[in-house]
Amino acid sequence: MRGRSFQMKWADLNRLRRILIVVSEAGGGVLIERLRLKYLLPLWHRIVGIFSRQPTDARLVRMETAGPIFSPVLLRSVLERLGPTFIKLGQVLSLRADVIGEELAEELSKLQSDATPFPHEETRRIFKEEIGRFPEEVFKSFDVKPVAAASLAQVHRALLSDGTEAAVKIQRPNIRKTIEQDIHIFYYLAGLAERFIPELQNYQPVRVVREFADWTMREIDFRVEGHNAERFAFIFKENPQITIPKIFWDFTTPRILTMEFSHGVKANDLDKIKALGLDRKQLATIGVDALFHQFFISGFFHADPHPGNFFAMPDGRLCLHDFGMVGYLDPATRKELLSCLVCFVNKDIDGFTKHILHMALIDVKSDVGGFQKDVAGILSEFFFSDRRPSVAWAFFRVINRGAQNGIRFPGDLALFGKALVTTESMGLTLQPEFDFNKELEPFVKRAMMKQFSPAKALQSVEADILDYVGFIKELPERMQNVLIKLEKGEIGIKFDTNDLKEIEREFDRQNDLRILGIVLTAVFFGMLGLLYLEGTRTFLGFSLSALVVPLFVVLLAWFLVRLRQGPVR
Repeated sequence: MRGRSFQMKWADLNRLRRILIVVSEAGGGVLIERLRLKYLLPLWHRIVGIFSRQPTDARLVRMETAGPIFSPVLLRSVLERLGPTFIKLGQVLSLRADVIGEELAEELSKLQSDATPFPHEETRRIFKEEIGRFPEEVFKSFDVKPVAAASLAQVHRALLSDGTEAAVKIQRPNIRKTIEQDIHIFYYLAGLAERFIPELQNYQPVRVVREFADWTMREIDFRVEGHNAERFAFIFKENPQITIPKIFWDFTTPRILTMEFSHGVKANDLDKIKALGLDRKQLATIGVDALFHQFFISGFFHADPHPGNFFAMPDGRLCLHDFGMVGYLDPATRKELLSCLVCFVNKDIDGFTKHILHMALIDVKSDVGGFQKDVAGILSEFFFSDRRPSVAWAFFRVINRGAQNGIRFPGDLALFGKALVTTESMGLTLQPEFDFNKELEPFVKRAMMKQFSPAKALQSVEADILDYVGFIKELPERMQNVLIKLEKGEIGIKFDTNDLKEIEREFDRQNDLRILGIVLTAVFFGMLGLLYLEGTRTFLGFSLSALVVPLFVVLLAWFLVRLRQGPVR
């Protein structure tokens, strides 16, 4: 998807028109106008739009000096009307408050993936295409009615030949084709937004679409989710309080995922948890500890850890589900995050800001000074007020403030910020007196000890020992080569002459265009004069206009060819 063009294809036109109609009906006409797409609306729609003006508070979007302001409720409604790709886009954006703002992210988090189940015949057809046999030929039993149906897939309960209960997740018919087409349209619209709505350039719509495309295309390959599940199983192999469903690879393909069936209840279903006689405080501790381990020890984490993705098992364990979207924090980022948390505990605003900026993506347009002031304001609100400061919300708001100052953060870091807040929310759901900072403090100390432990240092040395030995072995020879080149005066700046040649060719092309333009203009006016004198002047028996018109056409064609060649690359 990274190489997709921003040019529209005929196959996308009808779909784009339907999208624009829904946006227009919701009061997004001003956005369509700014994107120069009004001509795609049906004529009657444009006529109705002229005479019907919706109140400002009833419009999907209104344009302000800082950019378009969306109505959160109407945007959620529009995304739900437009189908699974748009619902998935909204769900992904709800995790990126750093891009769209906290109010909009909060509303989009309410998007539901519940959908009408597709017919059983389609289930059988897809299963046969992927596995080679029908479900009833593979399983001891296979429930016709799905236990859950979402916008991308539905889940059926089945029994393997040995009696093991399994959950069989089957992708919706033609959903990949629909998603690919919609993503192509997203690229096109994002390109138009960056071109015609400069207020949005700080948010880099094309980059956001690219991230969404990467995540979504991975998510609809169910083998990726299966591998993610196995990686989490490895991470928690020594934690008896966490269980991960086993993947049955013999019945797993890009469109089918077969895993162990879980008999637990969702972690936010407090009545059922009470009926099972489980300790909610203990469940909160287990869940939060598991997430902290993902964030700071393994670096591989569940990107949407809301309570619905955690099942409380009858025996008191927690079962993690839905591994389609994950994040990764490399060791250097984890060290910076730990430093941020230490600074937070010590109420060190300057230190916190310094380590946050170490993880930021900064360019010439970034307002670092403005960002530092915003961070100081956010942290002061937490540090010097009567209420107990929440490191989760502080970090979340600091990350979100970056886009307003032209400072971007890696997508995984933004996902971490959202996951941190969701972790605190899950803890409070299970235990109203849950104290996030108190739970986090011992884990940070443990993570810091692990970072600086002798075992960690030895592991690092073992991993890099061959590099160190090779460098030391080659060092004398490299130093000798440098000294020899210094003596001979061979050290200088390396310059690629091909770059000069390309510049020279481009200058030549530009000069050709100017000369051709002048000649073309002269021939054009000469042709007009000769056409005016048509029949009164001849050359060798031919009308002069009959000679000049072909000359003009040839010169025009040459001019257009040179112009179409574009700049030399």
